[in-house]
Amino acid sequence: MNIEIDTHTHTVLSGHAHSTLIENAAWAKKAGLSGFVVTDHGPAIPSAPPDFNLSTLRYLPESIDGVRVYHGVEANIVDFEGTLDIREKYLKMPHFVIAGIHEIVIRSGGRSKDTQAVVGALQNKYVDVISHPDNPSYSLDYEAVVKEAARLNKLLEVNDHSFEFRPGGLENAYIYLPLCIRYGVRIVVSSDAHSAFGMGKFDAALLALGNLDFPSELIVNATKERFEDYLAERSRRVGLK
Repeated sequence: MNIEIDTHTHTVLSGHAHSTLIENAAWAKKAGLSGFVVTDHGPAIPSAPPDFNLSTLRYLPESIDGVRVYHGVEANIVDFEGTLDIREKYLKMPHFVIAGIHEIVIRSGGRSKDTQAVVGALQNKYVDVISHPDNPSYSLDYEAVVKEAARLNKLLEVNDHSFEFRPGGLENAYIYLPLCIRYGVRIVVSSDAHSAFGMGKFDAALLALGNLDFPSELIVNATKERFEDYLAERSRRVGLK
């Protein structure tokens, strides 16, 4: 199983990552990636850039040394209704939008509230994927989340970084990934790299998917062509084309 596009990566702009865009691109090339999405955090994370930073993504080159650079953001879910910390006029600018729930922004409110926060974020038309849904700091009704992703034709993430740094995350992945298979929900596999050295690192995620015989056709970022087909689909969904 191969992954050509890393859909979740951070630069120094996130405030707690360690590499520049150019450094990430260089290591992405070494890792054999065809491209990656720059997904720095939204402003609810301390030291992250303001949301209008998204308006400057247009100044980036389309590719760096042959590696495609896609514009993205990891927006923060800030309440139990699924509200994001990015205003709509900026949320419509990136190619790809991740919504994530982070302890530094909002603490768990219990299973019902945590689930509603994630479901509410999925219902935002600009959101493509929920990041690290395996996070054991929150209690999610995975059946409800996966069913809503299926209804909206949205994605869920398999986050390699999360399996390493969040004890219990892998066990949760073994709950929601079989549900993705059952309901035909597509996924992306990501490194969530916070330094260039993590670009294209998917070993733990791919091992889990292999153990489940996860269908390759449900992995949106397995090939550049499939990922760009998804981006065309999401452009139609949000009314940009």
